[in-house]
Amino acid sequence: MGIQGLIPYLKSIHREVHIRNYAGCTLAVDSYVWLHKGAFSCAYELCQGLDTDKYVNFCMRKVKLLQDNGIRPLMVFDGGPLPMKAGTERERRRRRRENRRKGLELLRKGEKAKATDYFQKSVDVTPRMAHKLIQALKQANVDFVVAPYEADAQLAYLERSGAVAGVITEDSDLLVFGCKKVGY
Repeated sequence: MGIQGLIPYLKSIHREVHIRNYAGCTLAVDSYVWLHKGAFSCAYELCQGLDTDKYVNFCMRKVKLLQDNGIRPLMVFDGGPLPMKAGTERERRRRRRENRRKGLELLRKGEKAKATDYFQKSVDVTPRMAHKLIQALKQANVDFVVAPYEADAQLAYLERSGAVAGVITEDSDLLVFGCKKVGY
């Protein structure tokens, strides 16, 4: 997501730092980024309708990594869909459905590896998946926030207001929103 080509363009002002440099700080995390990565790792199960917690475990390992380095994570979740992005979301859903259909067709033919490739293109983070992660965060006493709409504006507000020392995401939009410390 984000602005195509922005990150390479800003390479000259990019600075690599070790996560330990943020020990004692709070970092806001774009939860859906981690959920998408976690879902990608278990796309086969998700597209088959099988029950899995792999995506939750993936996210909680990342949370623990931050905590082990002395960082307090603040997980920020997307809320409702933006009405102005309805057309884009409709097209994404269509592509995901088509990829899932192709994956199921390949699976019926016994081509599991190819099917998994299509499943990975079709997987989406559902409210149920976000809820499962929120339950795990509650159990681990990890703070979280659900943004009114997409998490970007909430993440930017938290960083710009000084409530957090930085943001962890994969979305270059945060730079456009004025964030100065964004970890990718």
